[in-house]
Amino acid sequence: MRQKVLVVFLTLALVLVLAPLGLADNDTLIIGSGAEAPGLDPRVEVDIPAFERINLILEPLIVFNPQMELEARLAVDWELTNDNYTITFWLREGVTWHDGEPFTAEDVKYTFEWVLDPDSDAANASLYADIEEIEIEDDHTVHFHLSSPNVFLLNNMARMNITPAHAGDREDFRQNPVGTGPYMLDNWVRDDRMELVAFNDYWGGEPNTPNVVFRTIPENPTRLLAFEAGEIDVYQGGVVPREIDRLESDANIIVKRTPSTGYAYLGMNTLSEPLNDVRVRHALSHAINREGIVQRVLNGIGTTGVGPVPAALPWYNDDVPRYDYDIERARELLVEAGLLGQEITLDLYTNENLERIRIAEILQFEAARVGIDINVHIEEWGAFLDRILGSEDYDLYILGWSGQLDPDRAMYRQFHTEGSFNDTYISNARLDELLEKGLTVPPDSQESIEIYREAQEIVVELAPYGFINFQEEVGLVHPYIEGYEVHPYPANSWQNAHLFTKNK
Repeated sequence: MRQKVLVVFLTLALVLVLAPLGLADNDTLIIGSGAEAPGLDPRVEVDIPAFERINLILEPLIVFNPQMELEARLAVDWELTNDNYTITFWLREGVTWHDGEPFTAEDVKYTFEWVLDPDSDAANASLYADIEEIEIEDDHTVHFHLSSPNVFLLNNMARMNITPAHAGDREDFRQNPVGTGPYMLDNWVRDDRMELVAFNDYWGGEPNTPNVVFRTIPENPTRLLAFEAGEIDVYQGGVVPREIDRLESDANIIVKRTPSTGYAYLGMNTLSEPLNDVRVRHALSHAINREGIVQRVLNGIGTTGVGPVPAALPWYNDDVPRYDYDIERARELLVEAGLLGQEITLDLYTNENLERIRIAEILQFEAARVGIDINVHIEEWGAFLDRILGSEDYDLYILGWSGQLDPDRAMYRQFHTEGSFNDTYISNARLDELLEKGLTVPPDSQESIEIYREAQEIVVELAPYGFINFQEEVGLVHPYIEGYEVHPYPANSWQNAHLFTKNK
């Protein structure tokens, strides 16, 4: 009876979600998204749902392709001097903004200077802090002079979309941006859909599909039903794990999988008692049944978590401390901390992702076995982000990182004392020293590998995160869509949507 009720509920939800849109034609690409974008200003947004949409409207100088190689976008070429103190970009000519104004080096200079302005609302200013001066040689040549070498700066610049100098200060820019990308914002019904229309003067040629619609459907099962009904053409991420075997055997569905550049984790606020005791953090880490989560919750999608650097990167350290699932060891650690038998209550927050909710419930159960009561709170995506990024009002949280393409991106923001996303408030002088030194060392050197291997050991020993699983990107697409490749970095999934074709 419960199953029947669930089917009826999901069917009704599907009807409510899809009824306003109607059947799609070949002029409209419909992309499913698991969350609404808080805004569309690349200088202040931090989340994947935002950049899924931003990357169709605004463009960076360079981008990561699905093979995780840098390739040209608004820049046609670039060069880093031998001493690593200057990066030069040669810009694409003949590019116009959606309002007809020409794109020039002034826009590049404006974007990065805005981000570096301490009075701005930029979210990732620390990633660009080594830029000391931006010199314009001519309309299509710009030099970035650095105060100190930063061998990973190019990777960060690949994720900063350029904003127009003549419109970027507009009060409504975050909700109604002007870009150079293949599509323009046409209509935005928050928490329902975002409609984009082709920019016919796009430098790369008119998009193959004139319209793109992002449908916001937070519930993974409902989004899957929408896809199977043909009302969504493609989506990536949030595929219902228990359905993956069935979907892969369906000849009418194409499932694309690739190792991700991210991981899921349990964040622990080290300012909160008793989480300020590393033994308690170790105890919680031992209470995470990683293998069980990967096999039973994720149905084999991804692998067990180890540390902050993805296993595919050369800096990955497989010899970091391991926190095997061991309830008895967790109890011993609480005894060592003098806490076993004491009343411990912690508040854990996550968003409406069903897998994260299930993981939270599992953690709640396992923690109770060692005498820790966890209250689980489920929040809407925007409210959840506001809590974690804008307050200290939490003990634990479940979240994930994607796009960890190098060890600096995977560790500096999260674990440096001054890191812009150090939401666990961890601080360690040796770790800070290593993360700062790593920016100055050739990334293909043995010294670089040794620096980041030690940094990983410190992070895992300090345990501000309980690493749950390394992620795998899974995309679903109908056979009538051509041109889609699953991207290891989900924010870039749709950056080439203008090249997709639809023949339904």
